[in-house]
Formats: sequence, structure tokens, C-alpha cells
Amino acid sequence: MRITIADWDPRPQAKAAQADALADHAAAEQSDLVLLPEMPLSAWLAISPERDAALWEQSVHDHESGLDELGEQLGTGLAGSRPVLNAGGQPRNRAFLWQDSRFAAVRHEKAALPEEDGYWESRWYGAGAQQTAPLDWNGVRIGFAICTELWDPAHGCRLSQAGAEVLLVPRASPDLGTDIWVSGARALAVRTGCYVLSSNFAYPAGSFAFEGLSVAVDPDGEILAVTSEEQPYATVSVSAGAARDAKATYPRYVFDKIKKQKGAT
Repeated sequence: MRITIADWDPRPQAKAAQADALADHAAAEQSDLVLLPEMPLSAWLAISPERDAALWEQSVHDHESGLDELGEQLGTGLAGSRPVLNAGGQPRNRAFLWQDSRFAAVRHEKAALPEEDGYWESRWYGAGAQQTAPLDWNGVRIGFAICTELWDPAHGCRLSQAGAEVLLVPRASPDLGTDIWVSGARALAVRTGCYVLSSNFAYPAGSFAFEGLSVAVDPDGEILAVTSEEQPYATVSVSAGAARDAKATYPRYVFDKIKKQKGAT
């Protein structure tokens, strides 16, 4: 499978040219799936400490309609996260995988919610239930970790042990002056034996800027691609077999052995 990671600017003035460029890239690279950042079709809502119900509702609508439009233009599947209201009417940040005008049944909602300047997430939506089993999609088993959840290796390991081969990490992370998120993706890949792919925003937002640095890492932690201002998109091939083979090697098998021993006692 061919998956594209993308730096993304959600501002209206960037939409048309950016979508055209990404469509050209996806076609040239024969991409099957484009991974977008966290809630990509509206400006980052949680930058404000005051929740605005009207802005939330508009963002929900923009994602429901805009993903169809973008997916048709790109001619690929789309993945990321989007704002939703759950069955109880409560706001959540939910992972999605879109193809052919419909959403796959991904049961993952962001559970790790920061509460600080620029990231007042717990004021905008509640923590949801995390995915416990990967989604089978076009011959690859996919798991999600939304932004901060990259730093929860227990979640990634549960998905890996349930059979995930690719972990998709849509995020909205600021420029910290380091490549810490790239390092985090590499560490998660090494621990889980999964491919780890992450796409991020890249635009100025209030007092800080989103850094871009979307990244794709193979199951042994080797960097396959990192985006930049000059090259905001990159497409890589993932192999379900390579991920399955990696899980039988160090350090994964050590921890799997420990888990089995504990389960037997």
C-alpha cells in the first residue's frame, strides 16, 4: 500500500492551491491513502480557552462535507481525525478513515487531552474510548493514535498485539525547535513493530506556529520520509508482511513473552 503524509494549512486562503498540489502529488506517487492532520478542515479550535458551540458545529459540518470534496479531488482514501457529536450528543475528537464517500467504522476517540495555552482540548471535547482492535483496510490492519496519544506506548502496544501493522497519528503539534515528534514516532515503531505515520499542521496560529515535520517510519524505526517547507508531501510504501516479521524480533518478542508468562500465572 502507498500512503501519503502531508503538512497541511487549514486556512481558507490556502485551500484551493494546496488541494491541487496534494492531488498532483498523490496521482504522481500512486497513493492509496492520504493521512491528514488532527481535525484538518478548520483552524485549530482548542487554541481558545473559551469553547464556542457555533464554531464547533461549523467545524463538524465542514468535515462532513469537505472530506467528500477533498477525497474526490485527490482520488484516494483519507485518514485523520474529525470533530463529532457522539450518540449521547457529547463532543469528541474521532479518528476517521474515508473512502468512496463513506466513513469506515473506526472506533477510536482521542482520550489524552492537554489543558494548556493553545491546547485547551478538554474544554472543547471530552475523552472518548480508544480503539482496541485494528481496522482491516485494503489488506493492511490499521490502528490510530491521535497526537498526544503517540506518547502512550501502552495504547500502541495493545493495537500491535491485536494485529495492527500500521499506526496512523494525525496531530496538531507546535514548533518546539526540536524533532521530538519524529523521535517519538521512531520510538513507537521500534516498540510496536508497526509502521508509524504522522501528518501535522503547518501554519502560523496566534502566538505559535504549527511545525509540519510530518513523518513516516518503518517497523524498525528507520525514517522513510520527513516533510519540509520545500517538500510538504511524501508518499511511502508499507508492507503488512514486514510489520508481521518485525514483531517477532527484538525488542518486541521480549515483552510479548513477558505478557504471555503473566497471563499464564
